[in-house]
Amino acid sequence: MSKLSSIAFGAAVALASITLAHAGPVTGSWKLSVGQNDDPCVVTLAADPGLDTAGAASATGDCNGVAFERWKATGAKLQLEQNNGTLVAYLRAKGDSFEGQRVSDGKLVALSR
Repeated sequence: MSKLSSIAFGAAVALASITLAHAGPVTGSWKLSVGQNDDPCVVTLAADPGLDTAGAASATGDCNGVAFERWKATGAKLQLEQNNGTLVAYLRAKGDSFEGQRVSDGKLVALSR
């Protein structure tokens, strides 16, 4: 294997390891914020039986217009969806939280512990 191939392979393994390390279960209680100056609501993500990458979601209150009943994790990304599969928000891992945008209007959406 050439030196360049070894470096490329090592970088790919490192990136995969980082993604898998953060791809742990996201179940439990989270604070969901929309925009800059909102009052966060509490969201609970529960795993479907036999899965740790998708499940049901419930919230206290209306969460400032972010209404979703399902979640799905793919690597370091998290999708918040309605029961019919409509994507509500698409979030990316950022440290110990997830940040992204609401699909309907592009407002910032964040999940933190």
